[in-house]
Amino acid sequence: MSTIVNEKEIIEERASTTAEPFNLMKFLREVRVEFVKITWPSREQVTREFFSVLLLVFVIAGIIFLLDKVFEFIVNFFNGRLF
Repeated sequence: MSTIVNEKEIIEERASTTAEPFNLMKFLREVRVEFVKITWPSREQVTREFFSVLLLVFVIAGIIFLLDKVFEFIVNFFNGRLF
């Protein structure tokens, strides 16, 4: 029974505390402080990673294309429609 009383007290305590109103200027100041902490990648790093991702996309697209052609050949072989 004591846990129920404690839970009720906790609920009442949370309800009695009021949240401070939203302050836009304070929020924007905090955003600016956090924004300064960001470590931005260099232009060379962004370029290198962009081309790495582009290459990977083309490789995966090629693999999917080849698998599609292999499965197409297999399906056509069993359906008697070769070439």
